[in-house]
Parts: sequence; C-alpha cells; structure tokens
Amino acid sequence: RTKLGTPLIKAIVEENTPFQFRTFACSVCHKKFNQKANLLVHFRVHTGERPFKCTICHKGFSTKQNMLKHLATHFEEPNYHCSMCPFSTALKHNLDKHIQTHSKKYTFVCEICYKRYQSNRDLEVHHRSHSGERPFVCSVCHKGFSHKGNFKVHFMSHNEMHPYQCNICKKSFNHKGNLKVHFRIHTGERPFQCPVCGKRFVRKDNLKVHMRIHSGERPFPCTICNKTFSKRGNMRKHERIHTKERPYKCHICNKTFYSSSNLSAHKRTHTKEKPFSCYQCGVKFSQKGDVVKHERIHTKERPYVCDVCNKAFYSSSNLSAHKRTHTKEKPFSCNHCGKKFAQNSHLKAHFLKHLQ
Repeated sequence: RTKLGTPLIKAIVEENTPFQFRTFACSVCHKKFNQKANLLVHFRVHTGERPFKCTICHKGFSTKQNMLKHLATHFEEPNYHCSMCPFSTALKHNLDKHIQTHSKKYTFVCEICYKRYQSNRDLEVHHRSHSGERPFVCSVCHKGFSHKGNFKVHFMSHNEMHPYQCNICKKSFNHKGNLKVHFRIHTGERPFQCPVCGKRFVRKDNLKVHMRIHSGERPFPCTICNKTFSKRGNMRKHERIHTKERPYKCHICNKTFYSSSNLSAHKRTHTKEKPFSCYQCGVKFSQKGDVVKHERIHTKERPYVCDVCNKAFYSSSNLSAHKRTHTKEKPFSCNHCGKKFAQNSHLKAHFLKHLQ
C-alpha cells in the first residue's frame, strides 16, 4: 500500500521522486495516469460505479460532466434525427453513435430494447440487464455480478483492496466512509429520519427509496407490461414472471427462484437461520420483510393507505386484501368446485372441506 492511502493506486516511482513526475497505474488493467483523480475516475470503468445521477430520469454516470450533458437533453428539442429509424436526440454525438449501430457489424439485436451488438456474446451479456441474471458469484460473500470484469474487481477487494476493518466483526472495506456506515449496524445508529412517518434509516439512499411509499413515485416500469415499481430490483424480479427465468437454484433441494434474495430466504428454511433481529425488542426473524413489518408494531407506522377510504395498513399485502372489500374482486378460486374467494386464507379453509 502506498502513502497515498489506498491500494487501488500505485505510485510507479520511488518515494523520493518529485510528485510532478509520478505516474499512477490502474491495478486492474495497468493503464497509467499522471494524476490520482484521473485514475479514480478511470477505475469506475472496472467497478461499474456511476455516482452521478440524473435528477429527472435517475440514469447514472461515471463523471459529473457526462451527467450534466445528459441532463441538458431533457430540456432541449431532439433536433438530430436518424434517417433509418425513428430515433432522435438532442446531441449530435448521440446520433453519430446511434448510426453506427445500423452498420452490418451490429447484426445482433435485443428483442426487448432493440439495442444492437457486434457479437452474439455481447448480446447475451446485455440480456442480463433485462433478466437481472448475475452468473458470476463471489465465493467469499456470495454477491452476484453480471459481468466477469466487475466480479474480478470485486473479488480482489476481499484481499489487499480493503484496508479499513471493522474492529467488531472484522469485515473489511475499501473506503473509510463505507466502514462508518457499516458500523451503524453494531451501534444501532439510524441518523436519517423520514419527515412523514418518523421511521429512521442507516443509509440516506434507504430513506430516499422509503419516501417513495409516501410519494407514490414508481420510476421503474416493466419493459413488457409497463407495471411500475419503486425499486429497480423489484422491477427486474417482476420481469422474470414474463420471461419465466429462474436463474437461482438451491443446491440442497434444486428448487429455482426468480431472484438471489428469494433463494437466500429459501435456504434459511433448510438452515433455520434467523439473521434479522428487531432493533427495539431483539426478536429474530428468518426473513428481512418480516422484521420490517414487525418493527412497525413499535413505530405505529402504517405507510400503505387505501385511496378509497383512507384506512392505513402495516403492509402492502394487507392493503391489497382490504381493497378487495371495495372492488368485490375474488381472485382465488377452488380448483375442485370453482367457488371464488377474496382472500387466500378463505380459499384454504374452504378447500379443507373437500378433504373431509
């Protein structure tokens, strides 16, 4: 590790070399830079980090300059039009880049978003952005990645890349700020509070996502049926209902799942592990969603409100069940006699009568 304080950066000189003559090499691809800041920006190519978000469409960018260029397109007329397809853009650079996709080299087309690629391999990798597939799984922490390069960068972080270690659980981090956030798990500190319901969060971005419950914002639409979601991950899991894709498999019973989180939750039915505990009373749960709902008993939070009668509920499933008292919808039908019910529990009770 160099005196610069991070093992991602290597000073390719002796320590007594004048600073202005030092070069900094990327530890992944060995590309060299004369400034530390340029190397840090470059490293986002490997990590996939896009810290600069468009405030309108939430698209992420690796540099602030690119984000500002993109942001301007929301306020400009799309004056550049492709002569071969309906594509239009406010930036000539984007049109030039788009026109290249019409060349014979880009013959592999995504059937979902119509993006074009030079090889079938590139198209297969791109498909993971729709399916959410993450075939490269870290053997240390089990985090999944869609790109092999990002996986390799992450895997290195378990070795020399994480100089900041938690003195309680020994977990290591590559940035001091990440360690600070992690430490709140042990201290119970939740510095970010919702101004509407008072619920507190460890991270600011968790509060931002939570606020969508109150605002009703759902910025992530399904590309197939246009159903909208407050979280990108939920949208990707939903799209697998259409594609029937279940890429996550339990190695114990071979059951398959739409998402890695569902697989992890399922595995706990085998291990009986209960890793989620209520921060107020300490009672433990095997599922994260169960502890979230339980904590609302303490906070009195009822974030799900009926738009017909304004009655509030602890969970979205309870709200959905309640709404059927207004709509008279009966989506649960007995496959033995065809009788329909508004609640699944009523169907189960009814079905027992057929077994008697």
